Amino acid sequence: MKLDKTCSLFFATKIDSKLREGLALSKPGDKKYFDGSSEDFLRILEIGDEKDKERWIGKVIKPGPAVTEVDDIQRNILSILRRVAPNARIPQSAVKIFVLQGHHMSPAVIDDEAEGDELEEAGSGPYITY
Repeated sequence: MKLDKTCSLFFATKIDSKLREGLALSKPGDKKYFDGSSEDFLRILEIGDEKDKERWIGKVIKPGPAVTEVDDIQRNILSILRRVAPNARIPQSAVKIFVLQGHHMSPAVIDDEAEGDELEEAGSGPYITY
């Protein structure tokens, strides 16, 4: 088993038709809250191939947030989404946490099955990319 302390996390909710509509109808001044231009706000990432593409909106978080920060992060995401898409109803349980493959802070993998510290190679799979 390996502990990777370098991969950022993505706290996000899947964009459904109501949320997509709300984002499209948002005020021009509110677009900054989800266009990905600031780490303080949200960004949209895609997963899957062309025919099965999913879009998720959320916030990139540095590795290792304290457990006590999780609720604050969730509330912040939902607060921003309520502002930019007030007609989209998003329950708290819709916010999921993903590891962002390839979005590393600095090399640091702890491997309890190998000798010495080694970086694990990026695997293949349906990872969220941006």
